[in-house]
Amino acid sequence: GAAGTSVGSRFKGHTKRGGRKITNQHRQYCIVGHTNEHRTSRICSACYRPVSLMTAKRIKDGSIKNVRLHGAVQCRYKHCPRYKSGRQTQGRDANSAINIATAGASSLLSVNNTTLPPFRP
Repeated sequence: GAAGTSVGSRFKGHTKRGGRKITNQHRQYCIVGHTNEHRTSRICSACYRPVSLMTAKRIKDGSIKNVRLHGAVQCRYKHCPRYKSGRQTQGRDANSAINIATAGASSLLSVNNTTLPPFRP
């Protein structure tokens, strides 16, 4: 039948790969944990302080304007290990991936399945 093929949705003809079905398939081979992605793209993966979008200067119509670069984040906390080493700018997706892994690992390793405080909703 059409079960699991997203018939009638905007993903016509593509199989669904989320939720209970894929979780049960993966549980046959390993431990599966679900991670809440709350604030993972908004905090630094080294110091857990807020990050800001990287800015750059662009010349448009003869005037210089600051624009935000949506693919990179920058930690501005002076005591951050990444800031001290001169590597305070990181790709937004890479920063989020590290934070998601940290939140997931902390949830799996904690006694009561809670994440670290910066990732709690």
